[in-house]
Amino acid sequence: MSALEIISRMCEVTNVLSDIVNKQQIIIEQSKIEEAVKADLRQQVGEAERELDVIEYHSRRYCDTDDIEATFGKETAVDD
Repeated sequence: MSALEIISRMCEVTNVLSDIVNKQQIIIEQSKIEEAVKADLRQQVGEAERELDVIEYHSRRYCDTDDIEATFGKETAVDD
C-alpha cells in the first residue's frame, strides 16, 4: 500500500466517521433513539475503527515511532 493510498483511505474513513457523528446529532436532537438505530451506529463505528486499525498497521512501515520525537515540530526550509 503506497503512502498516497493510505492517506486516501484515511480520508475516506474520516468522512465515514463524520457522517456517523452527523447522524447521531440528528437522532439525539429528536430525543428518541431506537435500539435498531443504536445498533446500526455501533456497527458503523466498529467498521470504521477496524478500517483505521488496518490503515495504522500498514502505515507503520512509513513511520518509525522512535524518530517521531526527534523530528516532530521541526520546520523545513521552503524555497520560494
